[in-house]
Amino acid sequence: MKRTTMILGATLISVVAFAPPAVAGHGGKANGGKPDNKDQSVESNSLTTAGKAAVSYGRGQLDRSEINTSTGSSDIHVYDKSYSATWYGLTSCTDTNWWNGLCDHYDVKFNTRTMSGLSTSYWQSLGCHELGHTGSLGHRSAGADVDNNSCMRKEIWPRSFDAHDVDAINDNV
Repeated sequence: MKRTTMILGATLISVVAFAPPAVAGHGGKANGGKPDNKDQSVESNSLTTAGKAAVSYGRGQLDRSEINTSTGSSDIHVYDKSYSATWYGLTSCTDTNWWNGLCDHYDVKFNTRTMSGLSTSYWQSLGCHELGHTGSLGHRSAGADVDNNSCMRKEIWPRSFDAHDVDAINDNV
């Protein structure tokens, strides 16, 4: 009995130690997963004026959390162009850290075709939303954002993280 308990205990420790990283408690899966560290450099790749506004605003929102952003080329690469798809923005983890499974490199894409003609406010909301995914945030549902103030909602366009978003990022980095 004692040996069985020791084996079960060792197995449980192994499972917990190698479990996949948790994502922010938003009821949705974070597109990019958890970042591998709190310092994230952001590279803007030949962005339009609207794309630059989106990145600048999104970085400002991330900087409200424990994530520190800087200009650079190693962690988050942002692109904007006319994609044939119907989405507004897309974030994906393109490289994971081999030893901890956390995201080492993100690609963020803004679709200028679907965003064409929308105001700077919409672009800022998109920047907040997509860079939020790089901070481990998933999508928020209406029921989880009763005051309609999180940029992590898909069907409305608030421009900022709310307190819940900032807390969720801080809990996951």
